[in-house]
Amino acid sequence: RQTGSTNRGNLMNRDVCRLFLALTVLLAGCGVEHDPRPNIILISIDTMRADHLGCYGYARNTSPVIDSLAAAGIMFSHFQAQAPHTTPAHATIWTGLSVAAHGAGTRDGLNYGLDPELPNIATVLKEAGYITLGMVNVSILCNDYGFATGFDYYSWNENGAGRAGETVDEYLRWLDENRGNPAPVFCLMHLYDVHSPYDPPAPFDSLYCPGGSGGVVGWSFDSLTHAVTNPEDRDHLVNLYDGEISWVDSQIGRLISELHARGLDENTLIIITADHGEEFLEHGGWGHSHALWQEILHVPLIICGPGIPSGAVDSINAGQFDILPTVCGYLDIEPPAAVEGVDLLDSVPRPADRIIPSSRVGMDKVFHWGVEGSEGLVCVLVEGMKAVRNYTDGDPGAMYNLDADPSEMNPLDVSEEMGWSLDQYWTTPRVGHPTASNSDAIAEQLHNLGYIR
Repeated sequence: RQTGSTNRGNLMNRDVCRLFLALTVLLAGCGVEHDPRPNIILISIDTMRADHLGCYGYARNTSPVIDSLAAAGIMFSHFQAQAPHTTPAHATIWTGLSVAAHGAGTRDGLNYGLDPELPNIATVLKEAGYITLGMVNVSILCNDYGFATGFDYYSWNENGAGRAGETVDEYLRWLDENRGNPAPVFCLMHLYDVHSPYDPPAPFDSLYCPGGSGGVVGWSFDSLTHAVTNPEDRDHLVNLYDGEISWVDSQIGRLISELHARGLDENTLIIITADHGEEFLEHGGWGHSHALWQEILHVPLIICGPGIPSGAVDSINAGQFDILPTVCGYLDIEPPAAVEGVDLLDSVPRPADRIIPSSRVGMDKVFHWGVEGSEGLVCVLVEGMKAVRNYTDGDPGAMYNLDADPSEMNPLDVSEEMGWSLDQYWTTPRVGHPTASNSDAIAEQLHNLGYIR
């Protein structure tokens, strides 16, 4: 593996990719019906933290297929979620904008979806000639929240836990039913299985738990204080969580095998990422949405396919807002003007000291954590330093040296430079202007998902 933002192999493969795309345009002009540009599958695995994957250093063999994709492509070792929960993080993946800019998530006690007027990855690729498919597995990514804009086909399941296999089948069925389609296909596939409750199907339920789940698939907590009442089950729940990752990994493996059987694997770009991670009492909390610790924000990004260098590791900080411009750069098309991210495959190295921001914790009534005073909680990652501040209550904040203190146990005073970076993000102008979603409908949906009890 090679470390850094670029290498000679990267540059050579990048030039080959650009030549390939140029030939595509030339052949299209000569009347060739089939568009040879690669299909693209962007897989977002809900709640999957990076450090529970083998390619990111995990001791367990939870992810052999994802690890093989990392070995065959490029892995971004310092990839950061822009929010600690589903709606705003996916809005960033969709738009290439930071959370402060796109405006999705919880603000002023209300929940906002994605502004459908914003250009997004589906609208951009549709305009470029791609057929666009969306297959999501949670209600808060449905059309009512603005996420279906630009998709030719968009399906959503209200509570898609355990549906990784069905979602893979849905995509393969679409391919089979549309054989002979001359246009390339982009699919955004959202898999919800790793999210709580941690209840993987057999045999993955006993992969790391010899006795299976025993009916314990989540945290118990006090209804008044929301304090965990079963901390002794932590290791058990981590074992089940890892089983969920292995289950999803197996379905990605099946997807790749089926693409190979159809002769599509060598002309398909695969992108693996996650919206956020999960806390297992590392800082006294559980789940996600309530804080900005690295166990919640450090997520994977792996890109594998035609023209992508194999066995490369990019160690410069990157974020979810980089995915859209990276896809645009790969296809040699212009990203939307307002995009804040950068093309991670660009031959020009990006600066190591760029600011990667995260924000927007969830509502107290939803996630049990007393965060109603924490809507102003933000953090920035700059090289190996991370600063956190709550602008709601005037907290001066804390800073962590992640190189020396990766577990974030030794807070430092926020430096002037990092404070400036926090202020710069906090004053980011809003580009998206979504309308607030119906709070009663949200409450019912989140109750069905297990967030409200």
